[in-house]
Amino acid sequence: MSVKGLFYTLFFAFLSVCALHLPAEAATASAEPPKAAVSDKTNGSFGDAVKAETPSTAPAIPQQQVSGGSTGAMAPFVEIKVEKATGDNACTVQEIFARNKELAGKIVRVKGKVVKYNPGIMGKNWIHIQDGSGDPMQNTHDLVATSMETAVVGEVVTVQGKLAANKDFGAGYTYVAIIEEATVEK
Repeated sequence: MSVKGLFYTLFFAFLSVCALHLPAEAATASAEPPKAAVSDKTNGSFGDAVKAETPSTAPAIPQQQVSGGSTGAMAPFVEIKVEKATGDNACTVQEIFARNKELAGKIVRVKGKVVKYNPGIMGKNWIHIQDGSGDPMQNTHDLVATSMETAVVGEVVTVQGKLAANKDFGAGYTYVAIIEEATVEK
């Protein structure tokens, strides 16, 4: 094998490994997992040493374990205490996870501190809130709301929107509870 062929072989192997270890923010940008090159033709300058993987032989991307929130995107537990929101279907973060099936499809209100904010992923802003309730060992401490509105990390906000239970966005991003189409009151 030529030096050039060896270089390209190692380079493509490196890219394949990197694709398996994308940070959570990069992985949420697409609902589909990254795919290897879709070609089984060899390039004359590389000889037979370099063949791109076909989708059937591409390495599988490991799925995240199912938990309260998607473990691939979860914000770490923050020691805080935020008062419960008021109004119809007002809940704490812990109550949302405990009652997710009962509240699915209903408008809910949750007050919490913004601990993580990811703008413009899949056409939405992803707001992680915590209120001090929930169990970090069960990953039920971090509630995600998707919204067209913005938020700032550190702010205490009330989010209101439709609760979805067991929402699967693919690529290992599954949420036991997520608030969608949320409005953000500051």
